[in-house]
Amino acid sequence: MKKYLFILSILLFSNHIISQEINQKNIIGKWKVIKVLKKIDNPNLKDIVKGFSTATFEFKQNSDFKLTTENDSKSFSMIANMTNNSKWLLNKNNYVIHIGENILKIIITEVNGKTIFHLSETELDLEVKKE
Repeated sequence: MKKYLFILSILLFSNHIISQEINQKNIIGKWKVIKVLKKIDNPNLKDIVKGFSTATFEFKQNSDFKLTTENDSKSFSMIANMTNNSKWLLNKNNYVIHIGENILKIIITEVNGKTIFHLSETELDLEVKKE
C-alpha cells in the first residue's frame, strides 16, 4: 500500500512538470545513475542494487534499449541480458518508459531539478543524469 501511495504522490506532484519536459526526443541518449535514492532491504537483491548503482540506461533513436554497469554481477547480468536489444516505448502520458514485453517499467519524475528513474519491478529510485 505504501508503494502505491508513494508512486501516486510522485505522479501527482510532478505530472505537470514531466508532461511538459519529457518526450520521445529528450529521452534518447545515455542516462547515467548518479545515486541510488531508495534501496532494497532484501539481502538477496544486494548484487542487483550494486549493479544499478553504476548503471547506464541507453535509449536509442530506433527504440532499441541497452543497460550496462561497472559492477557486473550474475543477477544484474540476467536483467541486462533480458532488457538489452529490447524496444523501449514512452507511454501516452509521457512519464513511463516500457522496456520490452513487460520486462522493465521506468517511471520518470523530476524533483528539485533532478531526474529520478523509479524501477517499478525492483522498487529502486535512481537519480540519473543524461550524458
